[in-house]
Amino acid sequence: MLDAGTFEQSYDLLGVVQVTVDRRYPQQLPANLRPWALATLANGGYGFGRFYAAYSTLDDDGEPDRALAEEYIDWSGTGVLAPAQPDAAEPA
Repeated sequence: MLDAGTFEQSYDLLGVVQVTVDRRYPQQLPANLRPWALATLANGGYGFGRFYAAYSTLDDDGEPDRALAEEYIDWSGTGVLAPAQPDAAEPA
């Protein structure tokens, strides 16, 4: 995602991977999305940024259409960025 949170926000499609859904256990599809996305980021050499991963249907042109499961991941280039936690000594 480029320029996240601004009017110029846009997405750059990094790739599309087709997966087979086990009809007996469709709930596994969303459960496997985050681990797959983190492994993809770690192995792909992606730099700092906010990434969006989704399992979705594809339209007639092979572009993402309707999301079935989605994750936003704030990536440091080497790992997931966590929101800052207030110091325990500071009043809330």
